Amino acid sequence: MENRESTSYVRLFSQIAAGDVQIVGGKGANLGEMARAGLPVPPGFCLTAEAYRAFIAGAHADETIRQILAGLQVDDPEDVDVRTEQIRNFLTAQQTPMSITEQVLQSYHQLGAEHGSSAFPIPVAVRSSATAEDLPTASFAGQQDTYLNVRGDDALLAQVKRCWASLWTARAVTYRVKQGFDHQQVALAVVVQAMVHSEISGVLFTANPISGNRNEAVINASWGLGEAIVSGAVSPDTFVVRMSDNSILSREIASKDISIEYSQEAGTVEIPVPVEKRTLPALSDDQVIELARLGEKIAQHYNVPMDIEWGFARGKMYVLQARPITTLQEAPDLPQTGEYNRTMFLEIFPDPMSPAFVSTVQILFHSMLDFTLRALGVESPQGIPAVGVFYNQPYFHREYIEAAVSHFGPVIRERLVAQMVNPFGKHAHGMRAEISVGFVKLAIHMLAFMMRFPSQLPRILSSYHKEVAAVEKLNVQAMSDPEIHAQINELVFGTLSRLLNYDFLMITLIRMTYQMLGGWLHHYFGEESEQVRTKLVTGVTGNVTMETNQRLWDLAEIAKSVPVVRAAFCARVPDIMLRLQETPEGRAFLVELNRFLTEYGHRELKMDILYPTWGEDPTPVLAFVRRYLDLDPNSSPRRQQEHLFKQREELTQTVEARIKRDPVGRLVFWPVFHRILTDTQAHTRERDTMHFELTRIFPPFRRMLLELGRRWTGRGLINEPEDMFFLTLAEMGDVIQSPRSMKDQVAKRRVQFEKSKLRVAPAIIRDGQQVVPENLLPITTVHGEYQGIAGSPGVVTGIARVVQGVEDFDKLAKGELLIAPLTNPVWTPLFAIAGGVITEVGGILSHGAIIAREYGIPAVMAVADATKTFKDGQRLTIDGNKGIVFVEQGAVA
Repeated sequence: MENRESTSYVRLFSQIAAGDVQIVGGKGANLGEMARAGLPVPPGFCLTAEAYRAFIAGAHADETIRQILAGLQVDDPEDVDVRTEQIRNFLTAQQTPMSITEQVLQSYHQLGAEHGSSAFPIPVAVRSSATAEDLPTASFAGQQDTYLNVRGDDALLAQVKRCWASLWTARAVTYRVKQGFDHQQVALAVVVQAMVHSEISGVLFTANPISGNRNEAVINASWGLGEAIVSGAVSPDTFVVRMSDNSILSREIASKDISIEYSQEAGTVEIPVPVEKRTLPALSDDQVIELARLGEKIAQHYNVPMDIEWGFARGKMYVLQARPITTLQEAPDLPQTGEYNRTMFLEIFPDPMSPAFVSTVQILFHSMLDFTLRALGVESPQGIPAVGVFYNQPYFHREYIEAAVSHFGPVIRERLVAQMVNPFGKHAHGMRAEISVGFVKLAIHMLAFMMRFPSQLPRILSSYHKEVAAVEKLNVQAMSDPEIHAQINELVFGTLSRLLNYDFLMITLIRMTYQMLGGWLHHYFGEESEQVRTKLVTGVTGNVTMETNQRLWDLAEIAKSVPVVRAAFCARVPDIMLRLQETPEGRAFLVELNRFLTEYGHRELKMDILYPTWGEDPTPVLAFVRRYLDLDPNSSPRRQQEHLFKQREELTQTVEARIKRDPVGRLVFWPVFHRILTDTQAHTRERDTMHFELTRIFPPFRRMLLELGRRWTGRGLINEPEDMFFLTLAEMGDVIQSPRSMKDQVAKRRVQFEKSKLRVAPAIIRDGQQVVPENLLPITTVHGEYQGIAGSPGVVTGIARVVQGVEDFDKLAKGELLIAPLTNPVWTPLFAIAGGVITEVGGILSHGAIIAREYGIPAVMAVADATKTFKDGQRLTIDGNKGIVFVEQGAVA
């Protein structure tokens, strides 16, 4: 048997193949494999796993490690931190065996010549490479450490030991325990690789990690070393390339403010990128294609999609690391012909929906679309799907709408389809290019609805309220399964559908009348017409979202006036209710809270019956009340409404006076303009009413589903009541008729749902390909300007605060600029705090724009990638008149 003194502890990359994972770890095996395949890998060598074992044996560390880990409480982070730190301190204090030291230094001294460098010490990267790392079934990547720009013998030997010790970090130990790996069986190799002074670097995925599309490569790129991207210090440029023809599908150019570079001594430093270079693309189109081809070559070599770290230096691309993509999701089956479009739903339904809800929405939207077509005097087509579901999201089928309006001329048809597919988008004004009998009939139908609907809505709502209230009173426990199922169907496809049918028609018509108002006002106000139009539809009383927020403000005023209650709100949000119950004053406040929840408790945290409503979980209400406690009276929604109402009335008088300056304007034009303006105001207000009323069915819908769920859990058909949200209503009916276990179906649906949550559902699917609409593509900046859509007039300069979701609501301080992917009614209380709003999606009719106007704060919608482009603390100017955002010089922390 060979003794340890004669063992070779080092292998050059040229001596390593893909099958040597147990010798040099996954990272080392991949680098060696690529080097032998002739790929552009900087040279290097690996300390084998046997070197680690010899080090552990020489230090008699096995027993010490066992003793330290005895009784480890893996769910107690503090216990894990303390024990693993003891292990690392013990290991780094030990001497490395001389046989290992000599082989490492000999290979290190030879590396400079191989890399073509006469300078010594040559800078190297020292990376851990676990023997279970980067396997197709498990990813240990990132569990151990990496050290960059290591120079000199002593530094190299020290970092090798730190790499070995990094096998015993808290996260690595916890990961192994939870994955079922034996600590004593996992060894660690170390990669020592000549460093490339990358001018540009990044990550290349040879399959789209978000959508799962194997025909798309995704490239992230930034200035300097790749650590800037890996650490999250910068938002990189992102390029998507179709592999089949090497065409660039999309470019997202970020503002790359910092670069990570080598330090003169050792390690790395962050340096600011020159302002003029920050928003330039890091890669040319030719370089993007070169990288995609290189990635394709690597993926073909391994025959699996790969995650590749790369660098560009001295005119050459280098592969710094590669591993299989272990988390790649399977792409859903997509229609190979036609277009499915969800741009209308980006703001309404930003998150994947539960199967129960999305299957319900699919039927509701089909009904809503057909109702709109009939109201416009158009027949619904047969044999064509109206609404598709992909990625747990609904999509309008464009061909269905095109078939319905096919008898119109090309200009009208194109405009109608565009506005019906996405009435919130930015469309061309008017339809004057083509006047026909069909157009006249269409206009008559539109005007008839506009004139009837405002007076009809109170009756429709009254009937809807009575029907929902009757369902609320039902003794569900006394009903049979078929009775519950029938009641759910009537509630959703009867009661709700009869109301919701009007929503889409109303939105479509608002879009059209907005355009009409804009065109007419331009004749009288020129460039100011956009501001005039938005102000004319602002401050309209009766907006239910504003009323909800006023009531929240009233609750905060009550809490503010009672010291004991205010003190209770100083507790953590989950503890506020307990604190309030401890005192008479607190219990009195709870009475007011319950009164609020009786009226508004059906409001949603997320637009899906999967999630509890405010009435079931009032945590969001308590959080909003607490945010309002320190705001001054001028922030009151009621005051804002009064101010805007007065402003609108004064502006209306100005518009009337200008239009009536001549007899035609006075006798003909003003009466028509005033009627359309009045109807547009009413319809705009009722946009939020429809959303508010839709969620009114959530509590009884959830209650009936969970009652069925409790019964079916007891019968062994499902595992828990909440499994009902992962079945469709049709499937529930089938199970009631023929009882059978749905556990496997639910399990598959849950997996699919979780995968959908990891993806960004494409806005458009056209002929099986994902398409990014032009208005969602980043706009090239000019002198720090970013173009969007004017949502609410006014200009404001302030500090940016990026809020990605409900969990970030507490970040926003009074007067800061709210930067969000989108907003929906749940976000409304933040508008009393924000000084201005920027969203990534939406338009003049989107929720964010409407509510911003009601609060009188400037807003710019549809600024692509706003949450990535702008950073917390940046100083921005929002011009809501022109739909432009300016980046001001200087920022705050």
